[in-house]
Amino acid sequence: MGSFCKSGRTIGNRAGVIGFLYTGMESGMVKARDADDIINSVVAGLAIGALYKAETVTRAIGGIAVGLAMTGKQILKRYIPI
Repeated sequence: MGSFCKSGRTIGNRAGVIGFLYTGMESGMVKARDADDIINSVVAGLAIGALYKAETVTRAIGGIAVGLAMTGKQILKRYIPI
């Protein structure tokens, strides 16, 4: 019974962290894109899945940097014709 409780806490903690990250990412995309559609949910799910499965911190930081760069480009395209 002891190992079951320990693994249950671990799985619950991971699910909670993934849920918070997903919700934050999706809300940020809604705010950045000024649109609440399916694209936000899909991209947030893909991004969180990629970050969760990243084996090293370097990959996670690189993924975040690329995501921020692409988001910045989309915001700039809205105001500056590129």
